[in-house]
Amino acid sequence: MLFNPKPKEDPKDLFDREKEIEKLRFGINYPMTLLLGIRRSGKSSLVKVLMKEEKGIWLYLDLRKFESSAYISYKDIIQELEKSINTSLPERLKKVFAGVKGVNFVGVNVIFNWGKERIKLAQILDKLSEIAEKEGERIIIIFDESQELRKLKGVNLLYPIAYAFDNLKVRFIFTGSEIGMVYDFLKLDKPDSPLYGRAYTEVNVPPFSKETSLEFLRKGFEEFKIKVEERELEDAVNTLGGIPGWLTYYGFNYIQEKDHEKALNKTVETAISLIKKEFNNFLKGREGAKERYKTIMTVYKNGCKWKEAKIALEAKEGVRIDDKRFTQLLNNLVKASFLIKEGEIYKPTDVLIEKAFS
Repeated sequence: MLFNPKPKEDPKDLFDREKEIEKLRFGINYPMTLLLGIRRSGKSSLVKVLMKEEKGIWLYLDLRKFESSAYISYKDIIQELEKSINTSLPERLKKVFAGVKGVNFVGVNVIFNWGKERIKLAQILDKLSEIAEKEGERIIIIFDESQELRKLKGVNLLYPIAYAFDNLKVRFIFTGSEIGMVYDFLKLDKPDSPLYGRAYTEVNVPPFSKETSLEFLRKGFEEFKIKVEERELEDAVNTLGGIPGWLTYYGFNYIQEKDHEKALNKTVETAISLIKKEFNNFLKGREGAKERYKTIMTVYKNGCKWKEAKIALEAKEGVRIDDKRFTQLLNNLVKASFLIKEGEIYKPTDVLIEKAFS
């Protein structure tokens, strides 16, 4: 159902994403795929549908739980992988890890040692590739919201990923809402990066156009045999923009409230609360520049040029700000997908981000 607020797993519930799902299907035949789009654009639904439709052994790591963390440890990643392996692999396939240094078994479940005699990620990938060979199956590891991996301390995941890319039958999907941060983690364009020069498939998930947004709402209400006035649909789309997540939540609220204004207000209030929470997560580790980031977002809420925002920030602080430093702050907001640059204008990626900073 289109207005189900959970990620959609049934292909018939995907709306206007045929091109993206076909490109994803192509990508999993090769070592690495990036699935990128701003928050609530529908990336998780695409992944869930792919997992249901395409044959293979899927290991799904949901990194959203680390959004509020200042850093991630090797223990965190190993335990997430351990959990996914125990959930996804039958007992007979887990036995391939028997005898590997740093691996224990508790009942039918594998336990990876992350301490002094810890297992290396390359060893886990080796064994997963061995399973792929024996079973004649693809093994696909999904790092959902992979920008969180840039917080990883004490280990560089890029080396084992590059090793698997070159030698093993393991595929990777990296999804990301903070698009620039995903690139920063993978360093695909950096000559000193282990992944430099590797070919990959990139799938971008854009917001819906206005007409597609209207059609999405019409179809969703048709499923419930609810007649909604066209002016109400127009008002919802003009207010919420083309983000599938907000449109879905509006439809869900309308079905409960049976009232356009109540449903729209509830959606906007929830959206603003979530956006503020996400912005506070972004500020973790950046507390020293917190007020500057808030001021920049407030100035850019309606869109403006680089110079206009810099002048406004300098006027507020009463001091001259170095051009390079201001650009760095601005670029961090772009990388985190709070702002987007179109020509010379910077503006929010989501119309509700504008409301959150008004």
